[in-house]
Amino acid sequence: KKSKGKGAVAATSHAEPLELGAHGSKMAHLVQRIRDTPEDERILVFVQFPDLMKQVADVLEQANIKTLKLKGSVHQQTGALDEFQKEELEKDDARVLLLLSRDESASGANLTTANHAIFVHPLLTNSQYEYEASETQAIGRIRRYGQTRLVKVWRFLVKDSIDAEVFKQRTDAMTTAA
Repeated sequence: KKSKGKGAVAATSHAEPLELGAHGSKMAHLVQRIRDTPEDERILVFVQFPDLMKQVADVLEQANIKTLKLKGSVHQQTGALDEFQKEELEKDDARVLLLLSRDESASGANLTTANHAIFVHPLLTNSQYEYEASETQAIGRIRRYGQTRLVKVWRFLVKDSIDAEVFKQRTDAMTTAA
């Protein structure tokens, strides 16, 4: 769906329309992607910067999408992971886990109850090696032994933007190195 400028509205599969002017089309499309994901499927949303994570959390809260975040003490983080990992989702359970893409707090965590990984923006790293390692680690949290669902990776890029340029440079480097 394309934004028609500030204040444009995109159609949704739910009753309430998305206001694109308030947070931009990328955030509106993120909300839509989550709403369009089957209710019994869980989603990891990766962001790189704490201020962007706050913005994403605020947008999802405004859209009435319940999320979990890894923050606080180890005990609090474990509680959030346990809640996210429980076998059966109930009606008001959070099915979205927001993660800082380069944060060590969930490194190695088996999050195979999720089968969608959303990258809000490409990872900014100092090297190609770091980029590939960080992305592999992020996707590897859901794409591992025990995963029974098809894993889908979503990348949100704005055409003709720095996001698109960074992503193109990194993926071109991966294909030429192979």
